[in-house]
Parts: sequence; structure tokens; C-alpha cells
Amino acid sequence: MTEPITFASQLGAPEGPVAGPGGWILNVCSFTRDAWPTRGGDITATNLSAPGVTHRLFNTGGGGVAGIPAALAFGPDGALYVTDEGHRAVLRVGPDGGRSRWVDSFDGEPLNGPNDLCFDADGNLYFTDPWGSSLENRIGGVYGYDAGAGELHRIDAGMAFPNGIALRGACLYVAETLRSCVWVYDVVAPGVAESRRLFCRQPPVPDAPVSGPDGMAFDSEGNLLVTHFGSGHVFVYDTAGAEVDRIPCGGTSPTNVCFGGPDHATLFITVDDTGEIVAVDWGVRGEALNFCPTTVSGTHPFAAMMATGEPLN
Repeated sequence: MTEPITFASQLGAPEGPVAGPGGWILNVCSFTRDAWPTRGGDITATNLSAPGVTHRLFNTGGGGVAGIPAALAFGPDGALYVTDEGHRAVLRVGPDGGRSRWVDSFDGEPLNGPNDLCFDADGNLYFTDPWGSSLENRIGGVYGYDAGAGELHRIDAGMAFPNGIALRGACLYVAETLRSCVWVYDVVAPGVAESRRLFCRQPPVPDAPVSGPDGMAFDSEGNLLVTHFGSGHVFVYDTAGAEVDRIPCGGTSPTNVCFGGPDHATLFITVDDTGEIVAVDWGVRGEALNFCPTTVSGTHPFAAMMATGEPLN
């Protein structure tokens, strides 16, 4: 493992990195920081060939709503899916740039505000819905969308800011930030998971206003890499949930991680307080997400969109 190096900077509340086509690493900017060129709602991208040169692809704001995007994932149709807490929806952005609200309610009631998401190999979506939840107001939930039936299932409720989410095999992993827990569930049907149990618990950071697990990703050896917001590290857990390593990120508030690079062994970490994405040579291949553009042969449908970005620096 190498020391972290800056890959992108001057990003307002960066979150949700994901590997895109053609060597691009995409991320969201959740909020505006006045000193920097990015704005809340921006979806930006930086190419492996030009670290430090970031492009704005689009902004999720619109219709009188300020976008608060939190995470990204490519879907089975080649579109980009965005959890947006401002819109209180999972948004779909097509290869032509067209945007729509894909999932925004459950049983006739609006979602709180989705935060993170992942797809299984069959194109079913799983996401967390924490906005407005706290230790005193545990209204956060976890949902699964059965793409074949077009049905949304509530997997869990009553949570204190459910946050990062990841799949491996038939297990779904969910970070509950304000209780410092990562939970694991058994996926038993499309969009349905049950039998919650504790996978790991992160240590508190007494001096941090907020601390706990945020975004996460698996490497190919089954290790789960979990950002620990407030501690300045990504914690590494083996398949049994035992801590085996910590990765410094150069700031106090890492928010999410993804793997990318030519061999998919570079770990990209978004860091809120420094406004950066830092890159670490992890030395082990990351487990590619389902429908990751780096695994698609030929030209990915979203490749043309990447060429339209506006350079910010």
C-alpha cells in the first residue's frame, strides 16, 4: 500500500466516487463551498490521464429543487443512477443526458432522501434512505427495488442514518453511521433481504462532532473497506468482520471509496473536509461493481457524456 496522493481537489463535499468509462473517476459534490469552483449538485469527473483536472458533467438541481447528490452507480442499461437527498429520489441519467426520477416513494409516501446505492447482478437496486434521521429521530430506512416486478421493498426501518451499502454474493452490508455499526443481511429474493446481524462496530471518535461508518467497497479477497467519517481513516475488515488494517486519507472526514485504474487496484477516497479525492495503491484488485463500465467490452453507452464535461481547473 502506498501513501495517499491527491487525485482531485477543490470539490465541495465530495462523495460517492465510481469508476466510469475511458479512465474517468466520477464523484458527486453534495454542497457548495464558496472558495471552490464546484457547486452543490455537481457531478464531476477526473481522468486517470490528467489528475487534478476536474470536469463538471451536469448538476442535479432543477425544477426549483437544489440537488444534494450523495452517490453514483451505473446500471444494467448503461445509465448513471444518482441518489439525491434534495430531490428525495434516486435519479436516472441516461446516456443522452436525460434525467428522470426513478424511485421516489414507498407505499405512497415520499422517501426521506436516499444516500447510497448498489445493483446486484440481475439489475435489482438496493439503497439507504437516511435524510432527517438521527439518534433521537430514527426514521432511516433501507430499500430494495425488484427491477423485474417494478416493486420497492422496505428491508429495514427505524435506523439512525443508514449510509453506505454494498453487496457481496448473497449478503447485503449497510453502514449505520450514528450507531457506529455495519450490519449484514441475507438477500433472499430480488430486492428483499432479512436476518440483520452485526458485521462490525467502529470505535467512537470523542472529539469529532459526528463519527461513524460511511461508504464502503470490497476488494477481490473479500476484505470490506469502510470509510470512518471523523477518524481520518478507511478501516479494513476481513470476511469475519475483524479489523485488519487502517488507511490514512489525509483529512478527518472520508466519505466513500471506489476502486479503479488499469488493474482496478487503486483505491479512490473522497474526503469531505479537504475537498479532495485521494488515491492509494492498495495492492489488491478491487471487486468490480456490477455493470461497472470498466468491465464492459466495447464502447460504454455513457462514454459520449464524459466528453461533454466542462473543465473547472
